[in-house]
Amino acid sequence: MRLLVTGLTTLALGIFTLTPVSESTPFPAPLPAPVSAPDRYVIPGDRAFPTGMALDPRTGHYYVGSAEDGTLYRGHTSRPRATVWSPDGTDGRSFTSGMMLDGEGRLFAGGGDTGTLRIYDTRTGWLLAKLNGTPGGFVNEATLADDGAAYVTDSFRPVIYRVARENGRWTMKPWLDVDTSAIDWVHGQHNLNGILALGPHLLTVQSNTGQLWRIDRATREVTEVDLGGHRLLSGDGLAWRDGRLYVTQGNLYDNPGAQAQVAVVELNDQLTRGRYVSGLVPPEGFQHPSALAIDGSASRLLVVNSQFNRWQAGLPPLTLPFTIATVPLPEK
Repeated sequence: MRLLVTGLTTLALGIFTLTPVSESTPFPAPLPAPVSAPDRYVIPGDRAFPTGMALDPRTGHYYVGSAEDGTLYRGHTSRPRATVWSPDGTDGRSFTSGMMLDGEGRLFAGGGDTGTLRIYDTRTGWLLAKLNGTPGGFVNEATLADDGAAYVTDSFRPVIYRVARENGRWTMKPWLDVDTSAIDWVHGQHNLNGILALGPHLLTVQSNTGQLWRIDRATREVTEVDLGGHRLLSGDGLAWRDGRLYVTQGNLYDNPGAQAQVAVVELNDQLTRGRYVSGLVPPEGFQHPSALAIDGSASRLLVVNSQFNRWQAGLPPLTLPFTIATVPLPEK
């Protein structure tokens, strides 16, 4: 999430090869849950600065990436500590932003300002594809829609990508020209961030303005979600459950009085209007929360304490170890 001032460039697509993977390789079996799951998870390393996260509800495994060097970590919700799953530099990876798992156990890992997206098979650790976005962009968050495609934000280039497998090959193509939409793009700032597919629509939050946008996937029409004047400034990760949107908010732009929290927003069925309900904060507080996931088995949120604001400023972490916090889901 570095803040870079860059000019407009021409959209470019990457070329890659698809590595075969055995379809018979089994997924790891979920471990039995302990009597009580840990109330936080430790990410090793004093320079990890974890950013994105993806949780596999079938196995209980979660994956976290590093902004410092691109290391990928894996943990289990029954264990208090994650371990290195793919070391820094693997497959040329040097930075990790948003992450997502699809129904086949494939991990999509954004490469931030490297402008790349990598897809891994979590059963084998094999790299299935390396895709390139717009030069000078920041390939960030991804979501899986019911058409089988993934939609990916670029926080520094006015484009949303569509990632799909076509004729045996993965492609990442520009899908939405944001400059032609209702979104007021601010070049040089962190714009579209978290993205979530809900039925025929996409929701995405704009970090620098705090606006929430609804995108119709059929028409590509973009409309602002009416939050009654509330802004989700520094909005990052998105999660959804039972009509409520959960949004992590750090303080990327040092807004006076801003509190690091997970915002809870109730939305109507059409996703056109919403109401800010509350802000969730654990007793120990957050350290610039970034990604989040819903742990349905324990009715709670897992929230990454990224300390990304410290990393962006070139400062050491404020606290160690790096952690994933847990917050109970509020009752309606």
